[in-house]
Amino acid sequence: MYVVRNSSRALFAALVPLAVVHAALLAMAVLTTQTVPAQAIMPPPDKLVFPYAGRLALDVVLLFAGHSVLRQFKICNRVAYALIGGVMAATSYLLAMRNGLLLFPPPPGSEITAGLLPTAAGMLAGFLYGQFAGLEAIAATPQPAATEIAASPPRVFDGPVRVRSSVGAIAIAVTVPAALSAVLAFMVLALLGPAGPDSIITAALPAQVFLTVLIATTVPSAILLLAVHHIARAFGRSRGGEYAAIGSLVAAGCAVLLTPIISGMIVLLLPAALVNGAIMGALYRRFAGIEPVPLPEVVIATDAQALVGADHPSRRQHGVILSS
Repeated sequence: MYVVRNSSRALFAALVPLAVVHAALLAMAVLTTQTVPAQAIMPPPDKLVFPYAGRLALDVVLLFAGHSVLRQFKICNRVAYALIGGVMAATSYLLAMRNGLLLFPPPPGSEITAGLLPTAAGMLAGFLYGQFAGLEAIAATPQPAATEIAASPPRVFDGPVRVRSSVGAIAIAVTVPAALSAVLAFMVLALLGPAGPDSIITAALPAQVFLTVLIATTVPSAILLLAVHHIARAFGRSRGGEYAAIGSLVAAGCAVLLTPIISGMIVLLLPAALVNGAIMGALYRRFAGIEPVPLPEVVIATDAQALVGADHPSRRQHGVILSS
C-alpha cells in the first residue's frame, strides 16, 4: 500500500499558484487606490506585506493538514489531493475574511464569487503537491522475521504505455498564455512605465492582464490541448519534445485559420502561438504521466458460430438453404 510522502519541495511547488493568485488579487485591489475618485486609501507597505504573508502561511498549514488527513486514510489519488486543496483554500479564504486578513474585503453580495479564484488555485496546489511529492510504501501487516523475508524482484512493466488524459495537467498548461502575457506586459511597463506613485500601474496592469487572458483563453486552450493529446496518441508519440512540437504546429494552424479575421495581426499572433503551443504541450506531457494501454473490450456474443477470424472462409461464403 502506498501514501504520498511528506515533502517540503513539493509543498513549495504547490504554493506557487496560490502565491500568484494572491499577488494578482492584491495588485488589482491596490489599483483601486489610483482611480479618480479613489475607491480606497493606499495602505502602508507593512499592511500590504503582512496580510499577504499571513494568507500564504494559512494556506500552507491547511494544505499540510489536508495532506496529513489523506495519509491517515491511505489515499494517494491526485484527484483527491486536488479536491482537498480546493477545500483547504476555501477554508483559508473564509478564515481570512472573518479574521481581517483580507486587505480589501469584497463588497457585500460578492463574497462567494471572490473566493472562486483562490479555490481554483488551491485545487491546482493540491494537485501539484500530489504530483511532486511522490509515493512511499507503507507496511500493511507486521513484517516477518529477517530469516523469513524472501528476496522478491521489483515490480516492472514492459508492456505498451500511453500518455494519460489528465484534467489537472490541462489546468496547469492552460495558464501558460496568461502567464506569458503578464510577463510581457510587466517587462514593457517596467521599461516604459513611469516611476513614483504611478508605478503602481506597473504592478497592477500585469495582474489585470493575467486574470483577463486567463479567463478568455482557458476554454480555447483546453480544447487545443485535447487536440494535441489525441493527435499525439494517434501517432503513438509520448515524449515531451514530440508533444511540444505537435502543440506548436496545432497552435500555429489555429492562428493561420484566424487569418481572415485578424489578418493584420498574424505577424504577431503566429510567433506567440508557436511559443505558447510548444510550452503547453510540453507542460501537459510533464504533468500527465503515462498509463498502460487498456486491453481490448470484451466481446458480447450470442452466436458461437460468429466467433471466427476476419480471414475465415465463412466470412466470404454464404450458406445456402434450398426451399421447396
